[in-house]
Amino acid sequence: MRSLLSALILSGLIVGTSAQNEDVSVAAAARAARAGGRLSHEIPVATSHSEALFYSVPGTASLNSFRDNAARVSLIAPQVFSLDRRGHLKGTLPPELWAVARERHVPVMPVVINAGFSRLGAHYMLRSPAARDRAVGNLVEAARSMNLVGWQIDFEGMLASDRPYLSRFVAEASRSLHHADKMLSVAVAARIHDTPNENFHTYSGVYDYKALSQSADFLSVMAYPEHDRHTGAGPLASYPWVQQVIEHVLESVPASKLSLGMPSYETDWGQHRVKERFARRVGHHIRHFFRWVFKAFTRNHSSDHGDTELKWDPVLRSSYRVAGEGIHRHVTWIEDERSFEAELELVRQYHLRGFSVWRIGLEDPHIWAYLPEIQQAKAHHTESSAASPSR
Repeated sequence: MRSLLSALILSGLIVGTSAQNEDVSVAAAARAARAGGRLSHEIPVATSHSEALFYSVPGTASLNSFRDNAARVSLIAPQVFSLDRRGHLKGTLPPELWAVARERHVPVMPVVINAGFSRLGAHYMLRSPAARDRAVGNLVEAARSMNLVGWQIDFEGMLASDRPYLSRFVAEASRSLHHADKMLSVAVAARIHDTPNENFHTYSGVYDYKALSQSADFLSVMAYPEHDRHTGAGPLASYPWVQQVIEHVLESVPASKLSLGMPSYETDWGQHRVKERFARRVGHHIRHFFRWVFKAFTRNHSSDHGDTELKWDPVLRSSYRVAGEGIHRHVTWIEDERSFEAELELVRQYHLRGFSVWRIGLEDPHIWAYLPEIQQAKAHHTESSAASPSR
């Protein structure tokens, strides 16, 4: 499929269809989402299986979108904290975001990364009992002092050889946080198989889905990007790919502990002419050949399609636009409201816990029509939550 898609893009023969191909209307999606309930730890959800977690980063785009749409957010997960190799916790909650969350009663579950996504830093911390104890203690103390609902661990860029050590750390952190009546979730990279290839050894293999899900409250499986600089042009998260990810993860993780990681941005692919040289013994001359390739050169653009007409791939269930010609030709794959609804369909079909969107502030504003307002629980925002979010 990937090679065929690239060929179609290169030849300009992709044929799009209109938004008439949508199976489920906004109204129908909203009605389906209103059959609500509560999950563990009294976290409010958009539907009985659809906890709506949105990631955020410091800045006006994330803040403004969160302020406008907080009623449809079950959990807000700011990515502002890190753990260094000695287990020291660094970072501060943005005060403006904290104020909105407190006012609108949205539980806060910050993301904590391995500082700088350092492979060596994470390796050292995970194998050091003193560093792990310090890290766990810092997470518990910060969750209590800031009245957080819990944490999400997002350690990336690690080798598969650290797999048992990451699982052990999550188990230790989970026990301590649960004892403090706090939650722990884990962001993990997506796989559609466990073949020990290069990606498995250097990135995705460190995540033992079964072991992590047994300790954590849930896993946010980042089902993106399907295509990148290495694989070639294509959508961030096509429907067939995401379905394969879900089915593979569900082999070892209960649906009630799986939150589908969904992208909300767009990726541009630019066409470039690349010269290839190789010598042939033809008159002792070096032949020069040219080929056209697409290469992703921008990431995390906002999915605001404006007045530009988008095309729709009914098989991949992804929107795209093609602009320019020759060396100025661009193909942009966009996670708009149609692709968002398609992934919500998978969340419902497989009865998943919910979804985790990277990130608020980049999304097509039309997606909010698919999500109902949530009656947020106020238990997590008592008078103690008025304390400063800084540490």
